[in-house]
Amino acid sequence: MFYIRLMLTVIELQSFVEMILKLKDVATVSSGVTFRSRIEASKDGSVRVIQMKDLGDDNFVHLSESIHIDHTKPKSNQLAKLGDIIFRSRGQTNTAALLNEDVESTIVAAPLFRVRPDVKKVVPEFLLWWINQPSSQSYLASRSKGTMVKMVSKQGLEDLEVNLPSLGQQKKVAEFFSLSMREQQLLEEIKNRKAIYTQGILMQMASESRQTASNKKPGFDAVTSTPGQTQSRARN
Repeated sequence: MFYIRLMLTVIELQSFVEMILKLKDVATVSSGVTFRSRIEASKDGSVRVIQMKDLGDDNFVHLSESIHIDHTKPKSNQLAKLGDIIFRSRGQTNTAALLNEDVESTIVAAPLFRVRPDVKKVVPEFLLWWINQPSSQSYLASRSKGTMVKMVSKQGLEDLEVNLPSLGQQKKVAEFFSLSMREQQLLEEIKNRKAIYTQGILMQMASESRQTASNKKPGFDAVTSTPGQTQSRARN
């Protein structure tokens, strides 16, 4: 239901577009921090690093398993903050995820890009939706380069055209988008719980089947004979 309503909102959006701008006109794109060697986690590290693995399929950045490292104090222009959009510049898909919680001393690792929306022009959730929607993904795919691994350049992302309605209309689209994502998340949780429940039933059935089979010992009567009965049968 939410998905259908979201599609209707997308169609209606065309009639509310006030201007068409490039992404660089409504947000600042920054390349992630490049590390010369493998990123090593440190128990006492003071700097958190957002990596590709921290971007969820639900379009949010998940920090629960992100790592901390020993690192010199990051420059202010390297720090991530609430409302930033983290973009996958490399790989099969070039989607993005929203950083929707407050963070301290947090940086973004290359090949990710940090997109910081100008909230006076664009709602972060709307821009996230716009980057991830099919027409934008088609454009980004056309701008990706590389033989073995495709990668979208910073300029390629900055040149993405964004159809901008009013801020009020952007908020409506963002709300529908959030509801749709929440619906998909709940459906996925139901699916996973059902799979676990079904697996539990099957395991119980298999266990009961093995127990029944072990109780049926071949070569013996179901009724246990006493020692006297056994000797009597032997003399006969």
